[in-house]
Amino acid sequence: MEDNPKLKASVVVLAYNDKKYLDACLSSLVDQDMPAEDYEVIYADNASTDGSVAYVAETFPTVRILRLDRNYGFAEGNNRAAAAARGRYVAFQNADTVAHRRWLPELLKAIESDDEVKACHPAGLPLNFGGYHERELQPEVGVMCDLTRYGYIDFTETLLSGPMVATLHAAGGSVLVDTEIFDELRYYFDPSYFIYNEDTDLGLRINNLGYKILFVPSAATYHERAPSRRTVLNKKGLRMAFLVTRNRIITFYKNMSTLEFLLTLPLVSLGSIVKLRTFPMRPWQRILYALGLIPYTIFSMAMAFVRIPKYREDRRYILSHSRQKRFWLLKELWKRRLPPVTPLYGT
Repeated sequence: MEDNPKLKASVVVLAYNDKKYLDACLSSLVDQDMPAEDYEVIYADNASTDGSVAYVAETFPTVRILRLDRNYGFAEGNNRAAAAARGRYVAFQNADTVAHRRWLPELLKAIESDDEVKACHPAGLPLNFGGYHERELQPEVGVMCDLTRYGYIDFTETLLSGPMVATLHAAGGSVLVDTEIFDELRYYFDPSYFIYNEDTDLGLRINNLGYKILFVPSAATYHERAPSRRTVLNKKGLRMAFLVTRNRIITFYKNMSTLEFLLTLPLVSLGSIVKLRTFPMRPWQRILYALGLIPYTIFSMAMAFVRIPKYREDRRYILSHSRQKRFWLLKELWKRRLPPVTPLYGT
């Protein structure tokens, strides 16, 4: 990985056929409240067919473009883009986001505040695209995302004037990572995941190494969210549910000892069903979905266990390099209560 002492950070935006989002996203990233020469923006294209590359080249001449030869998915696509980054810190930013002008400066200030902090992520707020002016406002309330005791990610509404909080999760939609720990991590996102839970895995591996991840309320990212998409029972929705559950099981297997994993498995197995509390549906719909999820969750878990032998070597490396005490992760999960459902992200 090439270093350039003049660059503090590299911001990576990976996209696949997301042209409709790129103007708002990239406009916000090239206009951060810090000298332009201190950071770079990299647009990594997962072999889009919607003209995204040509649009970025014409509209954003200062943005570096990395053309990937095929769709590598979120995990490996971001890994390949990060390998081309020249900054000391690398930020991964979703294409369907708009960054507040203080987003990158506040994340950099947080990650440089303590030598043990090696990653940080901002507050999230919903965004109706066309509302680009929102990034000029001083938001008062946003949400923090972190793992619950059931192993899935949930949102906690919080005042953005509050303190930074140590988290287990490194929010993949917007996260800053210190490249100096790359050799210890060996990769940022597990390429075998393709998509979903790769950011949870990153967060747990960073914590296992004994480093800190901070939620930074003074940084903000506006993120388009359509909660109704999570409840559509089409081919895409079913595949998403399958990958989320399968990858969640694999993630905890990779980052836990055998006994700790077995003790945690009942909690994690309930995660898909408990998460229904956050979905925008009526009580009777939740009951029907829960009944349908039971066999689907069992199937997803079975497929996870089929794949587990593939991760044994990786797991041995993670556990042999862990600086945490025995059962630390299970104890941390158990501390995390379910937060109230926040109206900010739709219910």
